[in-house]
Amino acid sequence: MNKKKKFLAWLWLTLCTLAIFLIVPLARTIQKFVSAQWGRSLFGYSVLAATGAGFLCLVCFLVFRLKIRAPSNYLWLTAVACLYVYFTLKLWRVPEEAVHFLEYGLLGFFLFRALSLSIRDKSIYLIAFLSGSLVGIFDEILQWMIPNRYWDFRDAGLNALGVGLFEVAVWKGIKPKIISEKFGSRSIRKVSVLLAINLLILGVCASNTPRRVAGYVNRFPFLSFLLKEEPMSEFSQKHKDPEIGVFYSRLSLEDLKRTDEESSDHYAQVLRDWKDKDYGQFLSVHSPLIHPFLYEMRVHIFCRDQKEEEAQKATDDKARREALFATCKENLILEKYFTQTLQKSSYAWSEEKTRSFEALIDKSKPYRSPVSAGVLHISEKTIWVSIIIILIGLAVLNFFYTRPKNRQNSPLKE
Repeated sequence: MNKKKKFLAWLWLTLCTLAIFLIVPLARTIQKFVSAQWGRSLFGYSVLAATGAGFLCLVCFLVFRLKIRAPSNYLWLTAVACLYVYFTLKLWRVPEEAVHFLEYGLLGFFLFRALSLSIRDKSIYLIAFLSGSLVGIFDEILQWMIPNRYWDFRDAGLNALGVGLFEVAVWKGIKPKIISEKFGSRSIRKVSVLLAINLLILGVCASNTPRRVAGYVNRFPFLSFLLKEEPMSEFSQKHKDPEIGVFYSRLSLEDLKRTDEESSDHYAQVLRDWKDKDYGQFLSVHSPLIHPFLYEMRVHIFCRDQKEEEAQKATDDKARREALFATCKENLILEKYFTQTLQKSSYAWSEEKTRSFEALIDKSKPYRSPVSAGVLHISEKTIWVSIIIILIGLAVLNFFYTRPKNRQNSPLKE
């Protein structure tokens, strides 16, 4: 084994991983600068350009280096490239999110390159995928710890997707000859350990609710800065209303109405006092752990007003109606479940304004509010029971395939 080649492969992988982590505290600054200079869409176009360049490089590698003529290789590469393009376009409203594919596609390349020097069976694709997913999870944890950044399970999924698509491109598109068909018990152990680590860390992140953060901050005061961050994980309830559609809340419908009746005077005064102050600072001061009703109400107000502003700026009738539809539904949530607090605050709409907006939309259409939609809607117990069942399944699988008798008879023989 060429030690220099191995050293360089792992050095490039390390540098790529460090670059991903080092970009985290600079991401907002970069985003604002690029958006101001060239517009947010540049992020999306850059990812599309990188996808096209990567696709052409791999095709040229197949044609001129490997001299592959089988159509299936090219079809798989085309399919993967199309998926990168599809998911990039799906994120076009927030095109900077598509940069996940660029970062983690490159990480997938360096992972395969480094791992292929020691792993020569098909487990390399799963090991590279799970290793990249783990980097993506720590990337999100680091974001959560930095002011004005936050943890997002969806972003962790996008990171994993970026790595996974690249590994599929290598597996089915390139089909490197150095990778054999066998998949032995040692490989199963490696994959099982990595999968278990991914699941356990995700489980811990899901359990890292504001209440638990407050608990360990009490024991370790030097971590008090975490109380000012957006919650890593929360559990909420899904509410269906025939007039609205679906919205989510940390509180039950009964608790929403009870809190509105009991605390409307106090909360309305708080909203009036903060009306001309920074929205982000309001959410930081009035955390969902201590003030879930007030926190959610302010986010609904922000969402309503933001959609109203979008409607005013819309250049076509369809976009205007969509924005008006959202703003009317958010206002209906406020009027129906935050009634007294809204009326006593300075955020209530006049009846004339409400009627004029509602006349322009189809009120019968269902709506799904984005407020608290990112909060987990399954119980913590369900999450951990599922993880434990999977871990037990992995243990049984490893026990079966590591027994001497089964290792001799298994098609996964090393």
